[in-house]
Amino acid sequence: MAPSDQNNHHHPGTFDELIFRRELNEVHLLLDFISGRPNAHIWDLDGKVPLPPSGARSATDVAPPTEEKPACCGKHDTTLDAFETIKWVCKLRYPPTPPSTDKAYDATLLFYVKDRLNSLAYPATGLSIAYTYIFVEEQRPIQGAHDPDREAQTRASVAREAYPGLIGSARRFRWIHKSNTVIGVCVTIFAAVLLWLVTYGVQITARFETDGRAATDITQKIYAEVDKENAASPADQRVIANRKTVPERCDASSIEDQTNTVRLLCNEWSYMQARYDMSIADAATFANSFPSKVLMWMFPTAFGRGEWTTGTRTGALRDEEPKAPQEAIQSITLVLSAYASYVLPILFALVGTIASLLRDIGNKITGNLLAPRDETLALMRVPLGLMAGVAVGLFFSPSSVATQVSAGAGVLTLTASGLAFLAGYAADGFFRMLDTLTSRVFNVSNHDRRGPSN
Repeated sequence: MAPSDQNNHHHPGTFDELIFRRELNEVHLLLDFISGRPNAHIWDLDGKVPLPPSGARSATDVAPPTEEKPACCGKHDTTLDAFETIKWVCKLRYPPTPPSTDKAYDATLLFYVKDRLNSLAYPATGLSIAYTYIFVEEQRPIQGAHDPDREAQTRASVAREAYPGLIGSARRFRWIHKSNTVIGVCVTIFAAVLLWLVTYGVQITARFETDGRAATDITQKIYAEVDKENAASPADQRVIANRKTVPERCDASSIEDQTNTVRLLCNEWSYMQARYDMSIADAATFANSFPSKVLMWMFPTAFGRGEWTTGTRTGALRDEEPKAPQEAIQSITLVLSAYASYVLPILFALVGTIASLLRDIGNKITGNLLAPRDETLALMRVPLGLMAGVAVGLFFSPSSVATQVSAGAGVLTLTASGLAFLAGYAADGFFRMLDTLTSRVFNVSNHDRRGPSN
């Protein structure tokens, strides 16, 4: 053995280590990956690798075939079949065996086989397969966990030997993936609870508006009916009758003096007035109770901070129950509108971004397509998703109504939170849409956006 060859065996980073350790391990990973694919097979290497030069002694000790071959197999006269190719690769070892002429052929064969295997594994590559194995990191069994020979049996250990420079990136990416998973679960739960509270609060304030209009309509009907009845009465009785308000007419002590039509209207008025009072009381309870009271802390109002003087209700409800003035309901509505139009969209944009990121990583793990660039792309997607959520809030005002679009089997309602989720899930598409919008509105071409070339 030449002195230079002996030194190569003991020093890392040499040509022998690069070819006969890292490249060989990558070829083993490719063979393992292709052997499990239904649309690619190892026997596709048949007739693709040339035979060694005549008389050369290499790792496989395979000489060119001398026996006569059938006409159908004539293509193997100058090439190795798939079996002999894999056999040649499996006999290669690190450190390589001398002489240097044989090592040159073995190194050439490895590069040739690696190129062929990468074409069979497309869209996966040896680098993506190794990076995925390191990212997944097969766990060592508990039994014999301290045995160093057990670690060499895993695909991850072979991947680490093939690409030692990817270990740090894969471990960081694994930490980013786990962190995003935990953050995604927490943000989803928080956004769901906040959505429940905001939706419930919006329903309460909407019921207040509906019941208020209903009570006003019935009051107008009662006054109209009383005016109609008093039109035929003497003038002195008409003045006295017109002075009574609806609560006085519908009171239990005066209801017997009313006509049948007014009695029916009074019954309906009493029911709607009770609902209206209940709506006001529910709004006060919602604004002053935990956890909905926390919503008022971020957007403080006079009523939410307790600076508004509250009355009390007695009777059918609990004694000394706080009663909110009608003006305070509008303040509660403004706070809920701010959450629905600006806060929730940002949260759901983050949820959509993390969901898209986790699905993308899962799909790439299935196809062994993870690469070091995915670590950087993952760090970029989260802020892009948040920016998309903030941008969606710019196109919605608290008075905006939900948008309805056709969704095949039915109609899909798109709120600010729904659009923000879609924008976060497809942040790249959202910003491409903004690029197209910018080009059309300001008549800016892609060449102008890139700037003048030097």
